Amino acid sequence: MIRGGLRYWVIAAAMATNCALAVQPTKVAPNGETSSAATIGKLAILVKIKTHEREIGKPSDMIPSSRESSCTYSRFPCSVVDRLDISVNGSPLFVPRSAFCDLADLNLVEIKAFERGVVLVLHGGDASESYKAIIEFDASEIKRRTLSSAMAPAQVLQETIYHSQSVWD
Repeated sequence: MIRGGLRYWVIAAAMATNCALAVQPTKVAPNGETSSAATIGKLAILVKIKTHEREIGKPSDMIPSSRESSCTYSRFPCSVVDRLDISVNGSPLFVPRSAFCDLADLNLVEIKAFERGVVLVLHGGDASESYKAIIEFDASEIKRRTLSSAMAPAQVLQETIYHSQSVWD
């Protein structure tokens, strides 16, 4: 009985201090579909990532001066993200292509809760080519995406803010 009460207290303390609550990270398959699910408060979240492999040569080859894809050249063959699906409580969210179309060589996906919603953290690349993409969303829409180097995660390199629009006649 004490153990359950202590767990509740730790979760409440984490939320009160604006710390993230997360589920165990999921390894992303380089080819095929990866699913990750979490229940955070009253939100049942399901994330699906579809990837395919693309031949880019061998590790011993020189990296081309002009890259033709989003491959990080940290994995051979490269793994390109084709689709990202997010659903909340069984309802799919519209995920803009700009939230995922430049991502490749994903390693891990994490779903975390914050006071202002949920974030999907995508870890990709390796060494100097490693990055972290964070997609913020709530029960109804994608709000923001940031991209940073895993070597300096506090320094945001890209930020995209999404706005919803209603078209009424």
